[in-house]
Amino acid sequence: MTILIMTLFISNVQAKILEDSLSRRPKVGVVLCGGGAKGFAQIRILKAMDEAGVPIDYIAGTSIGSIIGALYAIGYDPDTIEKLVREQDWNRILYDVFPENVEPVEKKIYDRRYLATFPISNGKMKIKSSFVEGVYVNLLLSRLMLPAHKIHDYHDLPVPFFCIGTDVEHATQYEMNSGDLPRSVRASMSIPFLFQPVRIDDRLLVDGGMVNNFPVRNMEEHGADIIIGIDLEDATIPAEQIDNSLGLLSSLMNLSSLEESLYARSHCDIYIRPNLHGRNMLSFNDFDSIIQYGQDAADEFFPKFKRLADSLQQLGHFEIERPHTQPINELTIVDVDVKGIPDKHKHFIENIYGNKLPATVSLDVVEENLVKLKTSGYYENIWYNVSEGPGGYVLTVNCTEVANTTLSVAIHYDNNYGIGALVNITAKNFLKSIDRATLSLDVNIAESPYIKARFNKQMGKVFRYGIDLSVYSFDIDQYDDKTLTNSYSIQDNNLDIYMQLVPNNKQEIRIGAAADYVHMKDFIGTNQLNSDYHFYSYVYLRYIYINEDSPSFARRGWRLNINGKWLFFEGLNNGGDLVSNGWQQSVVLHGNVIKSFSLSRKSSLKMGLEAGYKVGTNEIPLFYKFMVGGQSKMNYFDNIIAFTGLEFTEKVVDYVAMGKMAYQWNFYKRLYLIANIDAGYINSAYDMWFDDNSFVAGAGMTFGVDTLIGPIEVSFMGSNINSKPVGFINVGFWY
Repeated sequence: MTILIMTLFISNVQAKILEDSLSRRPKVGVVLCGGGAKGFAQIRILKAMDEAGVPIDYIAGTSIGSIIGALYAIGYDPDTIEKLVREQDWNRILYDVFPENVEPVEKKIYDRRYLATFPISNGKMKIKSSFVEGVYVNLLLSRLMLPAHKIHDYHDLPVPFFCIGTDVEHATQYEMNSGDLPRSVRASMSIPFLFQPVRIDDRLLVDGGMVNNFPVRNMEEHGADIIIGIDLEDATIPAEQIDNSLGLLSSLMNLSSLEESLYARSHCDIYIRPNLHGRNMLSFNDFDSIIQYGQDAADEFFPKFKRLADSLQQLGHFEIERPHTQPINELTIVDVDVKGIPDKHKHFIENIYGNKLPATVSLDVVEENLVKLKTSGYYENIWYNVSEGPGGYVLTVNCTEVANTTLSVAIHYDNNYGIGALVNITAKNFLKSIDRATLSLDVNIAESPYIKARFNKQMGKVFRYGIDLSVYSFDIDQYDDKTLTNSYSIQDNNLDIYMQLVPNNKQEIRIGAAADYVHMKDFIGTNQLNSDYHFYSYVYLRYIYINEDSPSFARRGWRLNINGKWLFFEGLNNGGDLVSNGWQQSVVLHGNVIKSFSLSRKSSLKMGLEAGYKVGTNEIPLFYKFMVGGQSKMNYFDNIIAFTGLEFTEKVVDYVAMGKMAYQWNFYKRLYLIANIDAGYINSAYDMWFDDNSFVAGAGMTFGVDTLIGPIEVSFMGSNINSKPVGFINVGFWY
């Protein structure tokens, strides 16, 4: 009897063991390869797995694979991920193209665009570690991964996840399976030289594709029994295609991770390599075709996915439950914390939100304020995360201050000022002890050279004060129907002390007192200018409003500039002594307004009015009269007025009233045409200001191309007072 009972017991145990072994379903791991924009092909393949019923127990990736994998792990459906891909402005995100409405107004006024900028630290010039900082990438990842902000162990995500970065210092892979999810993914996709590296756990990390672009071995170590791998690497890159930095970088990344990639390809149970028809890692705007190529691969492998799912179901029935995560678009913020900068400087960032909290804030507003921090020029390495707070969330802003000096260079050529090379040295947070102060020096080595030093200090949120010192030198020629009538050189030494009110990124009100120490030499004698230096002083009030969407090809927005000067003193340098020429008591008013209208996605219309007016009967110095003519946007003085069809500063007058109209057409990629018409009344005699003989009209056509160094434009123009056409050439951004 005892033997019978023992036999039955052993049989039941064996049956239980057999039942458990049959019911234990093998774990499925999905590995997503890196490959930049080529990663969009992975979305439809994941969708095919879902539709076939394949249970995904682990997901991992490198670079773009880490982004797609993390979104899937959080609970986003493949359809939602695809929708998010299609909604993005990839040029803006990849290259940190900041909209004009968040650029500081002073940057819009000067329209500075440099060819290159180099940090200077400890007296040494360095090369920037990346082409862009990646602010928009940081913000996008923080937003999309916000639903998982409570989860710091990635094994606790709806689908366990890990990603791979490259430890630059040790030249090894670094697996990230815990921490701040957006930062881990940001590190994994930091393409060297394109995006700024990320520091995590005292490691400086770049794109994981440098050492392990296809982490199948890591997935095995995590216990996956069945591995599905999606490979985006090119088998080989022909030498003739390695003809630029992108091709070279792709080839180097393939080579550096070749050993791991070969291992991965041979250890996938289902190995998928979509045919991407030559698309490269930066083909982000080709998402339609890349997604379709992914669909082609999904259709091919769907039967295999279905057989796998059915086989797993036979081992024991299971249900796949997914949370169907959606992006979060607003938060109730109860507090703001700032990390990475000195405590005494945190108040500026905290006050952006602090005086209105608690409040429900859209993520669009959160991101716009952080972009404004970046465009202010005082902060970098900007990103954010959130944590639970009483009744809402604590927004943590992470950033560092731009404390080092930078050296920037630019080049420009146009008919009006000749060729020039600008060297700029700027110190942000000058002396560090001064809160939000900037010292800048410009040296323009040119046919028309200048030197300018600026100091600007912020007082609170909207008030500033500053001092500008400058020395300008250039020649002016005046014509009568292409016949030279006057020719003289100008050297101006200017001191400007001012106060500013800057209520937002669109407006500036400046009041100041300035002095000009001017030397004007007459080459012909018509103006009877002597070679002595003249001293002039004046006070001024200026209002500027700019909300155009582009400095060089505005499609919509306004540009308004109103300036008034009261000249109250003139002196003459007589043998080293300043001799008074009396009180001038002259007022000069100048204003212009331009409105841009979008006619279509590639065309716009600009309409404007401009007027200059001398108040009173006193004769004002030649230096302050309105100099009308030319096309350059790089005006050294604010009384130089562009006019289509006239030579540079062709007319020097006291009164101007004119209208402007321009039609802009971006007809092919970066190529565009501009048709200009200017017309108005120009004269130095008030009682003859609107006489028929004072009427001037000009028209012209400009052909241009937008390049990395700025607009390259060729213009052909004519006017009713010139019998011959006038030409104009511009190369590069103005400064």
